[in-house]
Amino acid sequence: MHQSQTFRPKPNMSAAVRFAPVVNLMTGETVTLIAETEKRFEERAVFGRAALAAERSQPASPAAWLAAHIELVANEAHESETHRPVIVPAPLAALMDPNTAVACDAAIRRTQLCAQEICIEIADAALALPTREAQTAVESLRRCGFRVSLNATRSWEASLSTAMRLLLDSIRIDARHIDMEAGVDARIEAATSCGMAVIAENANWRDGDYLASLGVELGLRPRLDG
Repeated sequence: MHQSQTFRPKPNMSAAVRFAPVVNLMTGETVTLIAETEKRFEERAVFGRAALAAERSQPASPAAWLAAHIELVANEAHESETHRPVIVPAPLAALMDPNTAVACDAAIRRTQLCAQEICIEIADAALALPTREAQTAVESLRRCGFRVSLNATRSWEASLSTAMRLLLDSIRIDARHIDMEAGVDARIEAATSCGMAVIAENANWRDGDYLASLGVELGLRPRLDG
């Protein structure tokens, strides 16, 4: 039986960033990391004092927020982690900001990591943007050297073209939806057909063989049997 993967922050790791290991469901070997933080870009409408607090606590634009976030994650990863690439979730608003690629490129150049060591994760909902808008944004990030992945744990129904699949490195899905939602099966099949890695949340170690047969070989915090 595999041991459960949990956060074990190293002594010099800032509490602002935690690195969750993504493991091979067959071997238990750590393959990559997902950077998780308590701080999020505020995308909800807020009013009154809450609006003033949100304005003071984050950069003026989504591009600036993501760039600062990538710089923080890259610095922490350089100090405390060896696995690469590090997956960094990005707010939808950042993908829509035309300055995001340039800002992120400048940010990574201020660190000891290179762009290839960072994988920017976008939400599946981003694919519902107007035709080619999301693809153009992803292409801009790729030209700067960043890897790009897709988070389809909450939404998996937006159109995923062949051109977009060829730009993406991996996709994150929720294993609990595989046998209940036909759209998730289609997402997995489309991803693996283009060589994308599939990362499952809420997977059980005992289901490793079954998931691997579907093309799902990686897991985030796989659960112990029982």
